[in-house]
Amino acid sequence: MRLLLLGAIHSICFSYIYEMNFWSLRPEIITLFRMIYKLNYFILVTFLLFSSSVCAQYEAITGSSISNDNLKINIVFDEEIYSNSSCSTLTCIEVTDFILSLSGGEATLGSYIPTTITKLGNYDFVPKWNDGEPNNAGNENYAQHTTNGTLNDLNNSRSLPGVLELINPLEQIIPGYTYITAWPVGSECAHTYYRSNTTGSWTSQKAQAQAAGGDLLVYNSVEEYEYFVPPDGEVGGFANTNGVANTWIGLSQDENAADFSEPSGGWYWDDGTPMDNSAAKITYQITFSLVGTPTGDEVVTVTPVTSPQSVFNCAGTVAGIQTNGLNKVNLIDKTDPYSINTSVVENNTSITIRFQEDVFADANGTALTAADFALSLAQNGSTADLTSPTPLSVLVVNNSTFILELPLNGNHITGNEVITALPASGTSLFDAAGNPASMIQINNSVQLNPTKTGPIYLGMNYKSSTVSGTLLEASYTFLCDENAYNNYNIAYHNGPLLEPSVGEYLIFNFNYDFEHQLISGDNFAYMHLRDYDKIIEVRKSDGLIVAKYSCN
Repeated sequence: MRLLLLGAIHSICFSYIYEMNFWSLRPEIITLFRMIYKLNYFILVTFLLFSSSVCAQYEAITGSSISNDNLKINIVFDEEIYSNSSCSTLTCIEVTDFILSLSGGEATLGSYIPTTITKLGNYDFVPKWNDGEPNNAGNENYAQHTTNGTLNDLNNSRSLPGVLELINPLEQIIPGYTYITAWPVGSECAHTYYRSNTTGSWTSQKAQAQAAGGDLLVYNSVEEYEYFVPPDGEVGGFANTNGVANTWIGLSQDENAADFSEPSGGWYWDDGTPMDNSAAKITYQITFSLVGTPTGDEVVTVTPVTSPQSVFNCAGTVAGIQTNGLNKVNLIDKTDPYSINTSVVENNTSITIRFQEDVFADANGTALTAADFALSLAQNGSTADLTSPTPLSVLVVNNSTFILELPLNGNHITGNEVITALPASGTSLFDAAGNPASMIQINNSVQLNPTKTGPIYLGMNYKSSTVSGTLLEASYTFLCDENAYNNYNIAYHNGPLLEPSVGEYLIFNFNYDFEHQLISGDNFAYMHLRDYDKIIEVRKSDGLIVAKYSCN
């Protein structure tokens, strides 16, 4: 559109000048037209050159995916990529050829430059098993280089050295390792390889290799394998006790993989590549660092560096800015679900617990039930308690908010009790990403409310201080014996509020022996409020509360 506009302006100016008697214009008008014409021409040429440059770019990345640990991103290309436009010399695709950015969520990048970049192989490695292997002769889920260089499956209890692979072309002194070789020989893209001086399980040798700054050996091409293990009839290689013979390498069987089956299904290299990866497109794997725990809302973008131009196809076309969105990937949620609020209804029949995200009974989204929660009650001097640690029922308000019906024993609630709700086990509550809720939670307890219904106790043992017709504090010159239960009578009033008010009748049952009756007798009735730990004094002529006394 801008190109058309500039061209139109240029044409209009030119045709106007052409058709009119240009030299008959005043000199200053002639000068102005010349300036406009030249400026428009300059802008037009510049725009064409820029547009040509942009059009010479291509969107190199055609797919991307993230590993489950959020540490590796695979970026896919439809054609081979190079670090120079001539494609005439072997040059490495390096970490500085790509830049990372992150938006959303809570985790952040440790660096906008990848830590490593490795080309993954698209080959079938299944024929490299030794004859009759794998056979799973006893939980054999880890790969060994045999003494002849082929592969064998062993269990983790075997003790072997491991082969360390570093993404670095230069030999280094690595404590605990002996240098084997570098491949490709003489290439600036070479990796270096080291044999461990000690033996151990596959998992311990892997941890040792990672601590050394690399990982166990992963073959990214048949050529790499045949450099170490030459085909029959060829000499050389490093399939010996100073090289890769009788060692652990970065190949194991994933029992959780979709293609898992014994003995041959689910075998993957440590970079995530399956043994038969022959149909895969050209893929590079970058590793990177994160700060914080991902929530799953983070989006990582991988972009080829364009200044200076760093990534080309073999036609010499530069990989430009991606607009197709295929270079973006969401991190996987690694935040455990946790409770953020717990509340109780006024009558203590249920509590509501709310989590920071949706939670389920499993990673498949199965709804929670009462059996997925465990309740406990701290009595703190009360006789109130639970009849069961399992809620009577669970009402799912939404997938993050749940109402748990409390199985209380019906005893008097003082308001000092604390109810706590937890997952019934470490495998009871999960978020949508499959992260289990911890058995250690915060914001999952709430104090019960003092009971606001039930009897008022009319005391027979009391002393009174002098009171007036107004509400006031009195001195503690009375007796209040809650333990002498037989000295108390159950009394009620017929009003809607807890304490009687003017015009309300007081009704009581004298020692449970008679029907309910109206209070009669002296001018004042003294009552102990069971749930509020106080004495109230009520004027019976009109029900006015004239004094309140602490009962302690």
